[in-house]
Amino acid sequence: MSKLVLALSFLMIFFLGCDNKDIEKTTKEQKQTITVFTPNFDEAISGPIKMEVEAFEKKTNSTVRIVASGWESMTQRIEESLNDKNINYDIFVVLASWGGSILQNTAASIPQNIKEKIDWDDVLPIYKNNVLALNNKAYFLPYDGDNINLYYRKDIIENDEYKKRFKKEYGYELEVPKTWKEFNDIASFFNNWDWDKDGEVEYGFAGSRVKDYATALLFLTKAAAYAKHPDDKAYYFDINNMKAKIDNPGFVKALEEYIDIMKYAPKQVMNFSPLEVRQSLITGNVLMAIDWANIGTMSQNSLESQIKDKIGIAKLPGSNEVYNSKTDKWEKRYNAPSSIVGNWIIVVNKNSKNKKLAFDFAAHMTSKAITSKYVVQGWSGINPSRYSHLILDKNIEAWTASGFSKDFAKKYLTAINESLSMKNVMNDIRIPGSNLYYDVLEEYIDKAIRKELSAKDALEITASKWNDITQKLDAKKQLQFYKESINE
Repeated sequence: MSKLVLALSFLMIFFLGCDNKDIEKTTKEQKQTITVFTPNFDEAISGPIKMEVEAFEKKTNSTVRIVASGWESMTQRIEESLNDKNINYDIFVVLASWGGSILQNTAASIPQNIKEKIDWDDVLPIYKNNVLALNNKAYFLPYDGDNINLYYRKDIIENDEYKKRFKKEYGYELEVPKTWKEFNDIASFFNNWDWDKDGEVEYGFAGSRVKDYATALLFLTKAAAYAKHPDDKAYYFDINNMKAKIDNPGFVKALEEYIDIMKYAPKQVMNFSPLEVRQSLITGNVLMAIDWANIGTMSQNSLESQIKDKIGIAKLPGSNEVYNSKTDKWEKRYNAPSSIVGNWIIVVNKNSKNKKLAFDFAAHMTSKAITSKYVVQGWSGINPSRYSHLILDKNIEAWTASGFSKDFAKKYLTAINESLSMKNVMNDIRIPGSNLYYDVLEEYIDKAIRKELSAKDALEITASKWNDITQKLDAKKQLQFYKESINE
């Protein structure tokens, strides 16, 4: 009996005496880790994630490991991770086109409790329907709400003297351009003279023309006015046979204009990426630019900006005629689609070993609170994607604290809201092989820009190569993927 009591006493002393250290040890052993794959930009997109990690780790007693990749190797590294069991990414921060192409079979669908955590009903329908869903089912979380708009020098467009001179030369009033024809006329009128009277020559516009992803997206944005018919969801491929549409007359007309208007830009425009475009506008060197929302924030909170109280923003110009690829005819009707290409989304790997933690971190980064915190900061690369982002009264202190005047913040959000309310929308190619299609387009747009090929020849070759890619990837499957990507 005494031996039994002694044994029980020993066990009690052991468990009671060791509880603090053992609990601490057990907690450490149970600490979960997730790995987040992000782009390796200086601040944009990955910056907010790096800033939020520490607080999330403390709150959840977890470890968040960030793997940042250079732009050129991102798709390669994602594909490698999907084929190598030793590489385990729990979360991918990627462009929407990659979400639909590379990660289509890897993305975990979004559970209802996560939708509730991120206030899913607050996310704008244009993104829920065109960016975050495949076949009407949500797989991607809304991090960055990209859309492209027109930015211009409001003070110059409204100048009475210039208005008189413009009307005399072109026969109509100088106003914010509603068509690409008007955009071209205004760029021509304000090109190569000192219209802001600072002693230096200025130019009509700046645009991305260097061979890269953004130049292709901005070309497709312009082309939408001519080739994205309002009664046809299918922009890139024929919905019946998956044949490429990229060489139809609407796209050809757009590329011809895309090249011709370069004569109204700074001489270095051949080497311009979006970064140089933004710098050209905010430093007062050009009158107009087409860009994502970054110019708006940079004009207000960049130390280099010389146009803080002089900038205007409007939805994209359109066209008074649009090509109908179903009838192979031009139609006389005004068409000005919204462009929401280039969005950054967050994708949770359905094979994650710590999927709950991964979804918790993804929900944290895409929540109303976190995105509202960074959407007012130009450096973050995060643009409005929610109803709440567009309600000035709720965020006025944050906008003014970041350098916006209340007046410009209102105009900025009003213009973005107008763009995001359009029914006719063009977005990314979101099917397997999207990077292959884009690579070909970039190559042959560049050849046309450099006058190595005509616009028509460049796009005919592009279409032929797109059709070859489709066949190699199985045209029947590609057609099904394409239908799902446009929710058809």
